[in-house]
Amino acid sequence: MKVRSLIKALCVKCAIFLYFCATSINAETVPEPDGYRNAQYRAPVPETLQGAQVIETPEALKLFMANANAVLIDVYPAPNRPEGLSKDTLWIEPKRDTIPSSLWLANVGHGIVPDSLVSLLAENIPQQGPVVVFCEPSCWHSWNAGKRAIELGAKDVYWYRAGVKGWQEAGYELETQTPVRP
Repeated sequence: MKVRSLIKALCVKCAIFLYFCATSINAETVPEPDGYRNAQYRAPVPETLQGAQVIETPEALKLFMANANAVLIDVYPAPNRPEGLSKDTLWIEPKRDTIPSSLWLANVGHGIVPDSLVSLLAENIPQQGPVVVFCEPSCWHSWNAGKRAIELGAKDVYWYRAGVKGWQEAGYELETQTPVRP
């Protein structure tokens, strides 16, 4: 009788635990906004990007890269050379380890960007072939950049949600890049 009560109590606790797990997962579901995200870029992101296809895993991205001649665009933000810095002042461009053969178009994923960054993205997205946009997990920069690429007319947009961190955690090699600037 005591064993039966313990099992019942354990089952009730498990059910409560599973309920809270399920509701916390639902709490993380983020709807797609109408516009761009302009603040708190490192936060849960939607599971979808209207007009784009989502690549969920590094293995899926690796397979996609092997079978499609896609342009890979890393949109991780980076500081710009400070305005007014004299030409004789040393400025070292930031470096980033990213997915091999990617273009690092820093800052094109901000919600509000200058025309020069919109043009930089437009110049680097293929109008007829696939483009894969990424950053890091739970990063709105890649979602914003994917949305912007679609609005610029790209027809074959993919959003890789796991970003560089997901790629690296899967054991795939990285390549050091400096940002492409306008």
